[in-house]
Amino acid sequence: MTDPRRLTIILHAKAAGQKGVQDAVSAISRKGHLVDVKVTEGPGDGERFSHQAAKAAAHGEVDTIVSGGGDGTLNAVIHGALEAGEKPQCSFALMPLGTANDFAQNAAIPLDPAEALDVALTAPARATDVAGVKIDGRQKPQAFVNMATAGFGPRVTSEADPDLKEKLGGAAYLLSALARIGEVTPWAGRIRADGFSWEGSFAALAVGNGRRAGGGVELCPLAELDDGALDLTIIEAPDGDILAGLVSSLPMAVGLQPDSVTRARASAFEVETDNPVPLSLDGEMLEASRFTFSVQRHAIRFHLPDPTSRL
Repeated sequence: MTDPRRLTIILHAKAAGQKGVQDAVSAISRKGHLVDVKVTEGPGDGERFSHQAAKAAAHGEVDTIVSGGGDGTLNAVIHGALEAGEKPQCSFALMPLGTANDFAQNAAIPLDPAEALDVALTAPARATDVAGVKIDGRQKPQAFVNMATAGFGPRVTSEADPDLKEKLGGAAYLLSALARIGEVTPWAGRIRADGFSWEGSFAALAVGNGRRAGGGVELCPLAELDDGALDLTIIEAPDGDILAGLVSSLPMAVGLQPDSVTRARASAFEVETDNPVPLSLDGEMLEASRFTFSVQRHAIRFHLPDPTSRL
């Protein structure tokens, strides 16, 4: 057995009642680990619980904060911990219980609750980057650990039927996309970075610390969680046709590089659009017309399954 650990598990309310989750938590408690379970019941709870746990970690009272939910819950947990002040003294782990679980897929974290908690207790905590975005000139960046997407993708995510997501998981996003595609117009904008500039109309764009979003789509296939860089993918909308842009980008699904896709890597990107564009930070929905993305290298330590695997 590993040495007893002090874990704060922050559970999304929809997942807290699942028998597999309850059994997994009970099992590690019986092994002698000290577990404090917090269940989110409303907006802001995840951030608040994580903020409190990170403060406790600074006094040696918490070893690991475990996010139990989807990518949005993970976003809230990381954001809340970073708001506590200095670099968190605790490590982080994930029990993926969401619809798409894109971060978990990216990092090869098991979807089974018991196996995921085993990773939290036995796998090494690896230095991991955290990205951030300043929206509409605000001074304080908002953190995200996996990916920010703008344009068509966030529109689909926000409008996907919750009951459909419950039944079909990530496939619900595809059905929502097919239903909404005729209602969306492209966004005109400009993107700048060190040694890179782009101007035109896009159907969607992604800024990745991780590689996958939208139910497992590898939008930023070269992204790494620990390299101090962000990967940008722009799906262009030729002649203002958002459908043409999305269709012509389909070869991405099999690893090809279509003409409608532009990619870049940098530590920061500035984006400006003529009209406000839907923006998703790990599933958290916003809207903005000016945003600056940056990355904080090795901001946290995250328990990940294979120390030799590519982040």
